[in-house]
Order: sequence, then structure tokens, then C-alpha cells
Amino acid sequence: MNNKRLSLRIPLFILAALVVLTAGALFYKRFETPNYNGSVIDPPKPMPGFTLQSSNGPVSLDSFLGKYVLVYFGYTSCPDICPITLATLTQALARLGAKKAENFQVIFISVDYKRDTPQISDAFAKKFNSNFIGLSGTEAQINQVTQEYGIYYKLNPPDPTTGFYSVDHTALVQVLNPQGALILIWPFGTQPDQETSDLTNLVSQ
Repeated sequence: MNNKRLSLRIPLFILAALVVLTAGALFYKRFETPNYNGSVIDPPKPMPGFTLQSSNGPVSLDSFLGKYVLVYFGYTSCPDICPITLATLTQALARLGAKKAENFQVIFISVDYKRDTPQISDAFAKKFNSNFIGLSGTEAQINQVTQEYGIYYKLNPPDPTTGFYSVDHTALVQVLNPQGALILIWPFGTQPDQETSDLTNLVSQ
């Protein structure tokens, strides 16, 4: 009789242990730190606000508190890197889905203060997605915001024949959290599926 009771207790003990282990694994899965494809900034770095011009007037970073903001510095005459970066962001947000994409705002800031007016900058950004915002400013304003955001840029000498000039600039996307702090950086070459994965992790937190 005692042996029979003991034989029943052993399976029950094993079952209870399995339940505890399963619950622990699920808890760990729920709260483990997700893997990101970009460079994680930990702790988040508070970033200065800015106010620059769009085709509809001044736009301030503070207007987007409560949303994740994806900031990219470039110029509209850029032959490859800038269009590729904005196209990649477009694809990443499309894969995320319209509902989740509402949590994010893309801001393109032109460093080409000589050629890129607010209208040109905004039209360029909206060619990729109507919700993107393109901004520009004076030389002093661009110098200030690029210094504060750690962006290098240089307007190269114009071609003596055509007058065209290229612009050297840092090529990366900075992701700010809803409180306006820098939390993630994507270098040029980050793929749409990688960005979508990171964005999904952010809205799942």
C-alpha cells in the first residue's frame, strides 16, 4: 500500500517540477532583453530639442513627444545613400503594419542649407512616405543641430563648369524614444527586415 502511494507521488512531483520550469521559462522569455540589430544606447541619452522649417512652417521635436522619432541627416541631391536610407525606412514601416507604424515619426533634416529650402526638403521626404517630414534651416541652425546630434557634414567645392557640389555627411538613423532620448542607432546598410525587427521590439516593450 505504501509503495503504491509512493509511486503516485513521484509522477506528481515530476509534473509539479515541469510546471514550475515551464512557468519560469515563459517568465524569462517575457522579460528577457530583446536582441537589436542597431547599436543600443544604454542608458538612453537625452537629446536637445530643435525647431526647423518644413513646407508648412516651423516644426519642433517636442511636438512628437509620445512617439518614437527616427532622425536622419542628409541632402536632397544625394545620389544614393540618402534615397536608399529613406527607402529602407519606408519598407521597414510598411512591413511593421499601419497600426504599429503610427508609433513612429521619420524626420529628414537636410544639411544642404544653400540649396535645400523647407519646401524642397519636405517634398523630398514625402516622395518616400507622405507621413515623413523634411526640414531645413539656416547655416547657423544646421551647424547647431548637427553638433548636438554628433553629425559631421561638409559642403564640397562646386564643379567649375556645372556649379554642382556634393555633400559629405554622417550616414546613420538615430532612434529617439517617446521621451526624446536616443536609444538606438542604425548605420547605413541596415536592412528593412532588421529595422522592422527592432521597431517591433520597441513597440512590444
